[in-house]
Amino acid sequence: MLLRRLLLSAVSLAVALLAVEFWFGFRVSGTGDSRESLSTFEPSSEQQQRWEKRLKRLRRIESGVATQKSVPMIQFSERYGWALAPNAQGVLNGDQISLNTLAARRSSEVAAQPPPGALRVACYGESFTFGSEVDNGEDWPAQLEDAAAGALEVLNLGVIGWGTDQALLRFRDGHAQLGSDVVLMGLMSENIQRNVNRLVSVRAPKEFVPLVKPRFLLDSGELRLLPQPYASEIELYEAAVNGNLGYDLASHEWLAESNEGSGWSNVADAVRAQREREQRARWWLQWNEPDGEPFRVTVALLEAFHREALEAGARMAGVVVFCSILDISDPDRELTALHAALDQRGIPYVDLYDVIRARHLRGDGSYGKTHLTAGANREVASTVFEWLKLELDL
Repeated sequence: MLLRRLLLSAVSLAVALLAVEFWFGFRVSGTGDSRESLSTFEPSSEQQQRWEKRLKRLRRIESGVATQKSVPMIQFSERYGWALAPNAQGVLNGDQISLNTLAARRSSEVAAQPPPGALRVACYGESFTFGSEVDNGEDWPAQLEDAAAGALEVLNLGVIGWGTDQALLRFRDGHAQLGSDVVLMGLMSENIQRNVNRLVSVRAPKEFVPLVKPRFLLDSGELRLLPQPYASEIELYEAAVNGNLGYDLASHEWLAESNEGSGWSNVADAVRAQREREQRARWWLQWNEPDGEPFRVTVALLEAFHREALEAGARMAGVVVFCSILDISDPDRELTALHAALDQRGIPYVDLYDVIRARHLRGDGSYGKTHLTAGANREVASTVFEWLKLELDL
């Protein structure tokens, strides 16, 4: 009797283990679709509802039944994934924003040439360059122009949420028209993760807009563009609503990839893959791995930016390294591998960590919620100006 119970228990356990193995194998392989999908991308019901509502609205606008009441300040871009709208004005996330016809953050237009005696400076990057959480005129590019007192005309071409890859594309698209004397690339430490990301929801699951972006691959040391796959906002939302985002963006999504080979158990493989994805999500660790793909891609982007700007006639092309509030809270934060890579390639840079951390320790208020205050932007402008004076012999 006891033996029979033990056998039944063993059989039940074996069946349960097989069921678990089958379930995990099913999760990895999908529902019979032969295409690879992002196993980490599972939209919430609220996200799905918002996407369906937006798609219906877009279809009504396309058919002429409805009209676009106002131009959104941030809009779909086939080239960049998303971009700022030219000539947009208003409030964005509580900040007063004015954009000119170049979609640069300034209320005034720029002529074909900078004012007499001034050098034109174009600043590319993400939200720390754009100046999230401050009003127009309080962002550091605007304050840099003020501090230079006529020596510099400064264009803020930063875009919220961008990676270095998108900023490089914008530089390539607009530099010939601008003819800037100096070009600066703003680099926030989290960019190392963005530069190997395609579907933003993989690294920011709570993002309600289905943002997708291009990225660059390294082929034999050369950058190769992998465009985002949608030609219009309707195509994007159709893919989101129909559940195709995870399939369309699975290729070369570094944050969701796993180096673990097939093992003896689907469960073991799933656990190892999950552990690796969690490790990859810790973007600050990638700066300590110069042989890793995120580091190599990021440095290659900066190198291309520097080289192409000088070849196009710029007097200087440099990197402005920002620090997030997470960096400030970590006294062991170091970007020595990045500094070494930039020094080796002759790329000038200024790392703002010491300046911002000193301000933070003084209690002068470096950050609002997650971005620099107007006062911290002013200190950034002063530091960048002193750096440029040395580099350009102003």
